[in-house]
Amino acid sequence: MSDEELRDELVTLLVAGHETTANALAWAIERLCRHPEKLGRLTEEVQAGESAYLQAVIQETLRLRPVISIVLRRLTEPMEIGGRVLPAGVSIVPSIHLVHRRADIYPQPNEFRPERFLEQPPGTYTWIPFGGGVRRCLGASFAQFEMEIVLREIVSRCTLAPSRPGSERVYRRAITETPRHDAEVLVGRRPATTAAPAVVEAAVA
Repeated sequence: MSDEELRDELVTLLVAGHETTANALAWAIERLCRHPEKLGRLTEEVQAGESAYLQAVIQETLRLRPVISIVLRRLTEPMEIGGRVLPAGVSIVPSIHLVHRRADIYPQPNEFRPERFLEQPPGTYTWIPFGGGVRRCLGASFAQFEMEIVLREIVSRCTLAPSRPGSERVYRRAITETPRHDAEVLVGRRPATTAAPAVVEAAVA
C-alpha cells in the first residue's frame, strides 16, 4: 500500500470507527431489553464463561440493525450483474438491509433470534454489515471485539429493562442508523445475592 492509502485507511479507522460501534452496542442493548428471554440466556452463558451466544447476539444485532444499511460503489469498468451489463461510471448501491431480510436465507427475518447463528454461521455474501470484498470495513474484527467486551461487562454487572413500551424505530443520524431514543433503558446494579436490585434510570447511546 502507498503512503496515501495507509493514511486514508488510518483516517477512516479513527473517524468512522467509534460512533458506529457505539450505535451497534446501543442497538444490541435495545434488542436485548425487548427480548428478556434472550437477555437472560446471554447473562447465564456469560456468567458461565461461555462466548458462543454472545457472539451470536452481536451477529444477529448487526444483521437486524446494521448501522449503515446501504453502500455505494462506482464502477471503473463495465460489469454484468444479473444478466444486465452496466457501463463504467455507473453507481451501484447494494442494500445490506434487503440482503439481511431475505426469508430464504433467514427464516422469520424480522425476528431477533441470535440462535440462528448458533445453527448456521454467517455467510460471506449473505451477512454483510461491514460490506464485503476488498472494500470491507477495515475495523470489522475490532468492532466485534469491542462489542463483545462491552456487552460481557454490562450483562455481568447490570440488570437491564426497557424504559418505554415498544421497540425503538430506526433514526438516521448523518449516514448511520441509530435507535430513535438512543436506546434509553433502566439500569440496575446486579446484586451478589438474590435481593432485588434498586433500579435507576440511565441512557445508553
